[in-house]
Amino acid sequence: MVYLQGKSYLFMKKITMSIALLIFAVTLELSHVGQHLSAIAQPKTPQPQKSDPKNLGYVSPEFAEKLSQQQIDQINANVETLLQTQSCPRCDLRGIKLVNIRLKNPILTGADLSDANLSRSTFELADFVNTNLARTDLSGAVLREARISNTNLRKANLKNTNLDSADLRFSDLRDANLSGSNLRNANIDGASFDRASMTGTTMPDGRKN
Repeated sequence: MVYLQGKSYLFMKKITMSIALLIFAVTLELSHVGQHLSAIAQPKTPQPQKSDPKNLGYVSPEFAEKLSQQQIDQINANVETLLQTQSCPRCDLRGIKLVNIRLKNPILTGADLSDANLSRSTFELADFVNTNLARTDLSGAVLREARISNTNLRKANLKNTNLDSADLRFSDLRDANLSGSNLRNANIDGASFDRASMTGTTMPDGRKN
């Protein structure tokens, strides 16, 4: 009888220990679940919003990266002035895109048109004296009788540009592309053409390269 009671005691002890272990395991699992739910409930840190893109207007996207919005706004205002009055001397017009436009007697003396795209445009009797046209795309443009003396045209694209009777005295055309351009009757006294591409260019005397 004592022996059976001993076995019963051991059996009950094992059951008690099993229940205790089970309760411990369940408690531990509930703790993990609580931590997981707590993490889900935590508000996510708001991600910084991307700033609104610049309002470029006439400024090319490639060049706009170098400018502040204030500079872009000023350039756009200058373009509007040019289009309305045909005149914007000493204006900041860097990186603008005015493709296939027509301006009559535009006055752009001393303006900065570097990196602009003015391809296929017509400038009747234009004044580009002392203007910065470095790296400007003037391919296919018409600049007949234009005044372009003392002008920076380094690395400008003047491919197939009509410069008939233009005044290019003392202008810097180093590394410019003048392939297929028309320089007939142009005044190029003192102009620099070092490393310029002049394949198929019509020279002032009518000779073709």
